[in-house]
Amino acid sequence: MMASARQRARRALRRLSLTPAQAQKLGRVIRDELRQMQAARGMLAECQRQLRDALATRAPDSMVVFELTVQERLLQRKERELMGALERSLVALLRPEQALRLQTLPPAVLGDVLGRICA
Repeated sequence: MMASARQRARRALRRLSLTPAQAQKLGRVIRDELRQMQAARGMLAECQRQLRDALATRAPDSMVVFELTVQERLLQRKERELMGALERSLVALLRPEQALRLQTLPPAVLGDVLGRICA
């Protein structure tokens, strides 16, 4: 993590005012959910690689391309659903004012904050 990202994450964490117990619970939830998200991202990356390979052939098999395209869309949806579930899990552990602050963080800062909480 670059110095500017660390600084943004520290500022955002201070604004969230997490208690030590909250930080510990959030860290557990994030680690569990991130494992699922990483698995989904890996499957998506593999699907996209297969789709690129299928399209790179001289005469792409339209059925294979269609199936991989559908699979790619489903995996993208799954990734979005997992991110939504993570956000809902985090919000459930926070006080209303903390949840509002978390939800207003830009995506890049949110990622930095999640990384810091997990560390």
